[in-house]
Amino acid sequence: MEKKKVSVAYVVLKIIMIVLIVFFSSDGLMQFISYSFYKGNRKFKEVKYEPTELELKSSAKEALYGYGYNLDAKSPGVILFFGGSMYVAYNSVGMYGGLFECPFLSVDYYGSQKSRGKMNLQTMQKSARDLYDYAKSRYPDRDIYVFGHSYGCGMAAYLASVRECKQLVLASGYRDLSDLYNKIIPIFWGPLKVFIKNNIRVDQYAKETACPVTVIGSDADKTLSASLQQKLAALYSTSAPSAECKIFHGISHEEYFAADQVLKFIKGIVPKD
Repeated sequence: MEKKKVSVAYVVLKIIMIVLIVFFSSDGLMQFISYSFYKGNRKFKEVKYEPTELELKSSAKEALYGYGYNLDAKSPGVILFFGGSMYVAYNSVGMYGGLFECPFLSVDYYGSQKSRGKMNLQTMQKSARDLYDYAKSRYPDRDIYVFGHSYGCGMAAYLASVRECKQLVLASGYRDLSDLYNKIIPIFWGPLKVFIKNNIRVDQYAKETACPVTVIGSDADKTLSASLQQKLAALYSTSAPSAECKIFHGISHEEYFAADQVLKFIKGIVPKD
């Protein structure tokens, strides 16, 4: 009888160990994939606008770089843009910088591209803060508009929760990384989200956001659905002075900033002069 109890306990322990290994391994794999989109040779061979390289911060231990466009524009607003997968700062600025009549800046997270350091949640957040501080130093009297797309919505949302911003715009965002991870490995549900080590908690950032927020989605977005965008916008309804959710028709996940109807809507948010 005693031997049987030991055998059962061993089986239970083994199952628990297997489950833990699966969750920790899955989280590690998803984080590796997410970060890999920003590392290595990710620059597009052809871009619409020629980005200007910016040295945002430099020291013996770390260096932070980014790119900008329309840097001398006299608009009262400045856009800080956080791109999704594959949209390192060069690509973000090169594809979207000329769409707006104001300075348009994007950053490469510490540990990615030319920026030195280690890429993790804390340094990504620091990258966002340092980009903001650089923009405020260069344009002290301008309003800061923060834009995020897809994975980049996380750091855009974070920044708006810790710095004074005029407006936060999230295109195809998420509540936390489980919304993204579960699209590939659908195991991070409910309390099991605790296994996401460096979770980007937009749901928590929303509670500390004081600026107006606009969430954009599409009924044709197969990656982060329109219904998810409505849930995301609802997170801001109790904190932000205004939280709007705009759902467009027929726009795929990658095409938000290439669609005329979306651009017309977004340009109405940022003043030209």
